[in-house]
Amino acid sequence: MVAQKTKAWLELLRVPNLFTVPGDVLVGWCLMGGLGHGIWPICLTIMASLCLYATGLLLNDAVDARVDARERPQRPIPSGRVSLRTVFAVTPVLGTLGIVLAWQNWACAAILLGLIVFYDVLAKRIPGLGVLTMGACRGVNVLFGALCVASPEAIVQNRLMLVAIGFFVIYTLLISIVARNEANPNVSPSFWLRWSPALLTLCLVPLFWITERSPLWPPLLAVALMLPFVLLRRNIPALVAAHIRHMIPLQIVWCMIALSPDALFIPVTLLCLWVLSTLSSLFFQGS
Repeated sequence: MVAQKTKAWLELLRVPNLFTVPGDVLVGWCLMGGLGHGIWPICLTIMASLCLYATGLLLNDAVDARVDARERPQRPIPSGRVSLRTVFAVTPVLGTLGIVLAWQNWACAAILLGLIVFYDVLAKRIPGLGVLTMGACRGVNVLFGALCVASPEAIVQNRLMLVAIGFFVIYTLLISIVARNEANPNVSPSFWLRWSPALLTLCLVPLFWITERSPLWPPLLAVALMLPFVLLRRNIPALVAAHIRHMIPLQIVWCMIALSPDALFIPVTLLCLWVLSTLSSLFFQGS
């Protein structure tokens, strides 16, 4: 009984996607020179980000309980494996915990939580606004990490930091557009939608060449890692889940821009998260 309940909650939390959250924060932290500062602020920020992300996942399923009862009755709430009342009780606790853990940057955490709630309750039902809000959530999460070590003024003056935020906003926006028909697994995305995240990743090659901040092989390797699931996965849910997991290799690429050779523990940590995300996708859906 306990094992079944645990599995149901892990399904709600979309475990493969949770592993993609710490990397957002680390990208902002690395690009703003976080290695020269203490480790505890970034650890607390990562935990806060995970709490806020989990809040959004739970609220999303709670708000969509009636829709899922028609379209995806196997989900934990419509199938009765998790009580809707319990989800509504846990969600504000996680949201509050996220704000508390991010007490040094509580304003950014509050903005992120506001965007998450806005998306789940209203924005996703409005064409265009939903994908923009989803992209903004990822962008603010990168900003979340940067604020651990830098002021808003310093962040605005760092052009590469702004490009990184924009990159993850656009990447998430593209995934969200692909995911609009995920309730119908028989629909196949168009050629451009299927390849758009890979093409966006390929744009990092000239960017890194111009800035001379990183070797060119990391973004090329990231594109190569995309090819199998772009070419082989036919249905939208599988494609969306794979693109979300692929955020971790992209986070590694961005972190490597700012890291010295003696700081490879961060890419290695993210690589371990990617492996865990991939393995957990064998048991839990990420979309």
